[in-house]
Amino acid sequence: MRLVATNRLQPGMMLGRDVLTDVHGRVPLLRRGIPINERYKQSLLDAGIHAVYVDDDLGSGIQVTSALSESTRETATKALVRSFSGAPTMLEKNETLSETAIHELADVAARISQDVAEADDAVLALSDLAAADRYTLQHSIDVTAMGVLVARRHFRQHGRPASGGRRRFDQVEQYLVKLGVGLLLHDIGKLVVPAAIINKPGPLDPDEWALMRQHTIWGEEMLVQVGGVLAEVGRVVRSSHEHFDGGGYPDGLRGDEIPIESRIVTTCDAFSAMTTDRPYRRARPPLAALEELQHCAGSQFDPDVVRALVAALVTAPARHNELDAIHAQPAPAWQLAAAS
Repeated sequence: MRLVATNRLQPGMMLGRDVLTDVHGRVPLLRRGIPINERYKQSLLDAGIHAVYVDDDLGSGIQVTSALSESTRETATKALVRSFSGAPTMLEKNETLSETAIHELADVAARISQDVAEADDAVLALSDLAAADRYTLQHSIDVTAMGVLVARRHFRQHGRPASGGRRRFDQVEQYLVKLGVGLLLHDIGKLVVPAAIINKPGPLDPDEWALMRQHTIWGEEMLVQVGGVLAEVGRVVRSSHEHFDGGGYPDGLRGDEIPIESRIVTTCDAFSAMTTDRPYRRARPPLAALEELQHCAGSQFDPDVVRALVAALVTAPARHNELDAIHAQPAPAWQLAAAS
């Protein structure tokens, strides 16, 4: 079984997994084992499905294990649909997320953390994290799964943040649940941005960029209004597009001024964005995305977080060697996607 971009599907390819969407719930849009034809291919594209698993000779004998169970992904999708549905009008109506939504998101974050803890690092397949469904929802879920994995590695090595600037090595799992809520909601402010800007198939003009860059502030405002734990999450959301060298937004923070949780969000968000097809550019191969993260470590990204992500995702020695060989070459003048 292997992952194939939807626009590259050929008639007769056999679907390797059920295709689920947030709209269809437990009933698949298409079931595994059916041969792809042009009508099915168009239905997938219309539903925003960027890639699907197929069974063919090239993927023979390869079993892809998802880091998240189907029930966890389904629960997370439904929770985000409910939480995101009112976001576009929350600011203007001075509304907040309900207590029910907050508890539901915390439960989802705990389930994701548990799934990732039970799955060996080696089965957190690169292809699974770049897999496809509706972008905003599945991107948030995938970034959360990746962020929890990276954070667990980072906090076990460096400790988690504690009061007074101290580091602690206990209660990491409980801390990961709070981080998971921040990861799930890191893009909630984008839901206030007009869809025409989010999905624009080309570069944003200066006015559109100015509006887009407000989304972290809007996201923080939504969460601070709720108070409690989500007020802390709001701080993480606000700083999720800061750069390690101070070149990000909205506050130009640098280094340790940026919350470690935000540095983890930034790195995982960029990897997920680069390895997913978007309206303005094609997805990159996972190893190329990892090479880009390494190239930008110390400037855009926290080097320690990049090392934790590479260690988590590149598990086989051969892949380490391949990545090292790529990194040893002159770095290409790539620019990260506008979403980063």
